Amino acid sequence: MIVRAPRYDRRMSVPPDDPRTKASRIAEILRTEIASGQPGPGRKLQSLRELADRFQVHPVTVTKGLQELIDEGLIRSVPNRGYFVKDDTGNDSGAARPAASDVRDEIKALTSELQRLAARVAKLEERADHPGSA
Repeated sequence: MIVRAPRYDRRMSVPPDDPRTKASRIAEILRTEIASGQPGPGRKLQSLRELADRFQVHPVTVTKGLQELIDEGLIRSVPNRGYFVKDDTGNDSGAARPAASDVRDEIKALTSELQRLAARVAKLEERADHPGSA
């Protein structure tokens, strides 16, 4: 069995009598880090799995904490890419902009799929023109 060491050694430490939920404590820690500029505007936060490992909680708990930050307008979620710190100017378009190589790969995949579908359509049209030869 491979045991993965957490990427960050900062653990969530709060007094046991703290009435806040774990999600709220996670949100507070991340809010403080964002306010200090780590990560900076437009930058990607750690993945859910990395944050869950870091705080030693379930990913659902992390998601609830991140939702607090989304509701406050500090971060945004980009589907299939992660969570990004919003830019102070309100222009956080860089967070949603994929790398050029990602775009090229996606275009290649879509082009390949279109070619495959075009070939299927051509076969179906040929069968429709010659119904007895199928």
